[in-house]
Amino acid sequence: MAEDPVLVSGALGFVAGHVIERLLARGGPVIAIVRPWRDAARLEARGIAVRRADLSRPVGSDVFAGARTFIHLAGMAQATHWIDAFEASGVERAVFISSAGVYTKLKSSGAEAKRVAEARLRRSPLVWTILRPSMIYGTGLDRNMSRLLRWLKRWPFVPVPGGGRTMQQPVHVEDLCDAMFAALERPVAARKEYDLGGPVELPLTEVIRAAAAALGKRVLIVPIPLEPAVRTVRLMRRIGLPAPVREEQVLRLAESKAVDITDACRDLEFRPRSFDDGIRAEAALL
Repeated sequence: MAEDPVLVSGALGFVAGHVIERLLARGGPVIAIVRPWRDAARLEARGIAVRRADLSRPVGSDVFAGARTFIHLAGMAQATHWIDAFEASGVERAVFISSAGVYTKLKSSGAEAKRVAEARLRRSPLVWTILRPSMIYGTGLDRNMSRLLRWLKRWPFVPVPGGGRTMQQPVHVEDLCDAMFAALERPVAARKEYDLGGPVELPLTEVIRAAAAALGKRVLIVPIPLEPAVRTVRLMRRIGLPAPVREEQVLRLAESKAVDITDACRDLEFRPRSFDDGIRAEAALL
């Protein structure tokens, strides 16, 4: 893989930053797909070839030309727009990052779009692997645990809609990267799908307490009935106030986010770090 360019979509994103660092460390060229209006100077300064394209719309096969390996990080739902062009591009191996959110029972246009894209990819003759991470964390850019840690640094309590009894299984970004590269390199992973999470599932209350402990703090968890929390977020958005979360995100707190990582452990030798270790490292970065 080091001799041939590796094409990376979503190249300015949180996960892509970790992927690209690994690719550069291997010494191979990288081609980054970046939306036309984004500033990619920091990629170009490192000798990374930047290719401008908006993958939320149909594109031609030339966008993917010149590489035999593709890592798609720009959103699984987008693939339906260009999968036909992608099939004609000559790419030989691809990893697509989807989400464990496809398992939601809630009515979700985002989850349904991912499911449709996954189904389309299964009909493709391409050699692909689909990875479905649970909640990704690992640095101050992760949008998940970083928000919780910053809250805990300021406040000694956390309001939790639904009480925090549902199970979570956060996966560290570096462990997700391990799985990506293993999927690219292992023939057994061709045309397979893997769910990725931490080594064990944890109630949300334990996730919060572990995050507080990583900061050397104690925390008071304040349960909030789910329905009033949903109505509050709905009202805030209706009257134009900035809501910290979407209505769907609140409702998802009543759904388990636990996943089965058995197949990934077997085929990819996936060995995720404990949440205690991962969140301590992230807290130290803050």
